[in-house]
Amino acid sequence: MITNVIFDFDGVIAEQGFRQALAELTPDNNVELTDIAKQGMRALLKSGYVTGQGSEADFWALLSVSTKLVGDSATLRAAVIRCSSLRPQMLALVDQLRSRGVPVALLSDHTDWLDEIAASTGLAGHFDYFYNSYHLQRSKRDPLVFDQVLTLMGRNAEQTLFVDDNPANVERAIDRGLQGIVYQNYAQFSEEMSALGLAKAVINAAED
Repeated sequence: MITNVIFDFDGVIAEQGFRQALAELTPDNNVELTDIAKQGMRALLKSGYVTGQGSEADFWALLSVSTKLVGDSATLRAAVIRCSSLRPQMLALVDQLRSRGVPVALLSDHTDWLDEIAASTGLAGHFDYFYNSYHLQRSKRDPLVFDQVLTLMGRNAEQTLFVDDNPANVERAIDRGLQGIVYQNYAQFSEEMSALGLAKAVINAAED
């Protein structure tokens, strides 16, 4: 039985701000955005910025070599923050879960950009637990991050549902004993969540 839920941020709780920001800064419409996004994530990981072990300058230096983005790191930061629009329906569902005694957490592979997003939107107030790879110093590429978060939460893996739009992250969570849903869209997500035993009333209330 699911007793608590961990949500990803980018692409689940919010629009894909990082991807959209990269699209805004890509002058060549013929460049495949998926490739740019992969290079962006690669630079985040290689620079150590996403785990708080490198700087934004380190990240931008790597990314600017492999891509032809316009602007600078400050331009990208501003675009990420602006493009990371919160999804009201998902926040309503999170609030409904909490109101029914289901603890909820956020676990994101993000940088200190997320601190700015949270400060300006009140995002953290919707969650019982709020975890960011930048502060954990471990990303979801490392399966042990799930053990780390569960220990911090004081929760059992088998009673925890993890929701992420990245199938590889969900697979790693399942390997650590959690249950998982790959988020594709709200309708698909709510159907799968109901199938796992979370009350349909929660979903209905969030949709009202």
